[in-house]
Amino acid sequence: MSNKEENNELRVISIEELKEFEGLAELSDSESLKIIETLKQLAVATHQIISKHE
Repeated sequence: MSNKEENNELRVISIEELKEFEGLAELSDSESLKIIETLKQLAVATHQIISKHE
């Protein structure tokens, strides 16, 4: 198993990292945090679904 597969820690993107994506630089910090939380929830849900079917 590679190191990448062994690392099960959730890494959450920062506001600054999110704003680096094209078209997102003008988001407020509040908007950014809402997007980050939504992405985190989506990633966790997706992981749980995939893990159940492996």
